[in-house]
Amino acid sequence: MNLYTSAWSIISSKNQKKFFFIIFLFLILSLLEIISIAAVIPFVAAIFSPEKLMNFPILKNFTYLLNEYQNVLIPLFCICFFILFLFKNLFSILTYKYIFNYNSEIRAEVSTKLLKKFFNQDYLYFINNTQGKLSATMSSETSVFSSEFLDALMIFLSECILLASIFIFIVLTGHSVIFFAIVPIAILTILILTLLKKKIKNWAAARVELAEKMVTVSQRIFIGVRDIYFLKNLDQLINNFYQLNKNQSLLEAKTQTISIIPRALLELMGLMILLVTLLYLYKDGISNDDIITKLTFYFVVAYRALPSFSRILVQRQRIKYSENSVNIIKNTLMLENKRILDIPKNDKIEFNQSLKFSNISFSYSDKKEFIRNENFIIEKGKVIGIYGQSGSGKSTLLNLITFLIKPGRGKIYIDEKEILNDYERRKFQNLITFISQDTFLIEDTIRNNITLTSQNEIDETKLNNAIKLACAEKFIYELPENLNYMVGTHGRKISSGQKQRIVIARSFYDSREILVLDEATNALDEETEKKIIQNIINKKEDKTIIIVSHNKSNLSVCDKSYEIEDGKITFLKKKS
Repeated sequence: MNLYTSAWSIISSKNQKKFFFIIFLFLILSLLEIISIAAVIPFVAAIFSPEKLMNFPILKNFTYLLNEYQNVLIPLFCICFFILFLFKNLFSILTYKYIFNYNSEIRAEVSTKLLKKFFNQDYLYFINNTQGKLSATMSSETSVFSSEFLDALMIFLSECILLASIFIFIVLTGHSVIFFAIVPIAILTILILTLLKKKIKNWAAARVELAEKMVTVSQRIFIGVRDIYFLKNLDQLINNFYQLNKNQSLLEAKTQTISIIPRALLELMGLMILLVTLLYLYKDGISNDDIITKLTFYFVVAYRALPSFSRILVQRQRIKYSENSVNIIKNTLMLENKRILDIPKNDKIEFNQSLKFSNISFSYSDKKEFIRNENFIIEKGKVIGIYGQSGSGKSTLLNLITFLIKPGRGKIYIDEKEILNDYERRKFQNLITFISQDTFLIEDTIRNNITLTSQNEIDETKLNNAIKLACAEKFIYELPENLNYMVGTHGRKISSGQKQRIVIARSFYDSREILVLDEATNALDEETEKKIIQNIINKKEDKTIIIVSHNKSNLSVCDKSYEIEDGKITFLKKKS
C-alpha cells in the first residue's frame, strides 16, 4: 500500500480529482461490457430458437412479431447487436484517449516539479550529484512513472472492475460453473507471481542503477566526442558500453520471461473452461439448441474474462517493476528546500558601498578546508579581477562571492551589514548577471534567448543595442531568419563563439548592477574578446564587474585583482 500512497502524493490535487473521474469512466465501460455479454444469449436464441425468447421477460412480448417478421427482425437484431458493440468500443477508445492524455500531463507535471525541486536545493547539491543521475530522475524515472506505473495502474483497475462485474453477472445469471475452471488456475498464478515478487523488485532496482550509468556514459561519450576520435584504445570504451547495454538487456529479458507465465496459464484456464463446460452440458443432458446458446455465452465470457485476468497479472508485474522509480521521485520531491526560489526579481538588497568577506573558510568535506581564513573586498562600481590556474579554487571563490555556496566559517558584509539569512543572499543574487564559459541556451529563437521574456514585453531598441555591444550584429543578420533563427537543442546550430556573444548580449539586455564574467570570452578570437570587454567597461556606469580568468592579460582593465592558488587569496599588484 505504501507504493500507492507514495504515488498518490506525487500527483497534484487537480489530477487526483481527474483520477476519480477515470474510475467513473471505467465503471461505465464495465457496464457496457456486461450489457454486451448479456445480449449474447437472446441474440443467439432469436436466430436459432425464437421460442426461447419466452424465457426473457423483457423480450417475450416480441415473440409473435419475431415469428411473423423473422426475415426483417433478425437482420435488425444483427444491426442493433453491432451498434451496441460499436458504441461500447468507441466509448472505450475515447476513455483510453483521455487516460493517455492524463498520463502525458502527469509526466510533464512531475518533471516540472522535479526541476523546481532541484533549483530549490543549494549549489552543493549539484556538485554532489552527477548530471546523469539528475537527468535520469527527470527523464527516465518520470517516464517509468507515467508510461509504466500509471499506465499499468489504469489498466489494472479497469480490468479488475470489468472482471468483478463479469463474475457478479455470472453468479446472478446462474452460470457459476465457470468458477470451477477459473479459480484453481487463478490461485496457482497468484502463488507463482508471489514467489517471484522479490526477484522482480531486485531486478527493478538493478535496472534503475544501470539506467543511471547508461545516461552518464552516453552523455560523456558525446560531450567528449572530439577527444574520443584520438583515443588509442577505442575498443576498451566500446566494450565497456557493450557490457552495460548487455547487462541492461539481460534484466529486460528476465522481466519479459516472467510476462510469458500469465499467457501460458491463460491457455490452461481457457482449456479448463471448455472442458468443464462440456462435461457440465453432457451431464445435464441439455438439448442441442441450449448447447449452442450456452457455449456461445461461455465463449463470450471467456473471451472477455480471460484476457482481463491475464492483463491484471501483467500490470501487477509492471507496477512492482516501477516501484523504485516511484520511490526515487517521491524521495526527491520530499527533499528539504535549501534555497528560496520564488522571490520577485525586483526584490533586491541595497548595495551602495562594498561586499566584504571576513575570515572566510570553506570545505567540500569535513576533512580539509579548501579556503581558510581569507579576507577580501569587492567595492561597488569597480572592475574586480580573479586570476588562477585550473584547480586553483577560483570557481569556489566565485561561488562564495555570488552566494551559490555558504562559507563554513567567517562573516559576509554588504555595506557593513552582516548577511545572516538565505533571503538576504537571494536578494543579493537578484543584482547579479552571471556569464560562464558553459553557455546556456533554450531551444528557441535568438531573440528569445537574449530577452528571455514574452514577445510583447521586448524593448526592440534595447535589444538592438545589446546585440551591437556584444559584437553579435554581423553573424545574426547573416542568418536566414536573423533574430528569429532557431538555435536548436543546446544551441547546436550555431558556433561556440556565437553562443557566447548571444549570452553576452543577454547580459547587456538584462543590465543588472553586478556582472560576473567567468571565462566568458574564451571561445572568442582575441580582437572580438578585447572589443567586447572594452564595451562592457565603457557601458558599466555604476556597475560592479567581476572578471574571472586563467589569463592575466585579460585582467589589465581591472581596478583591482586577486590571485588564488591552492585556496589562498592574495592581492595581485597592477603593473604600472
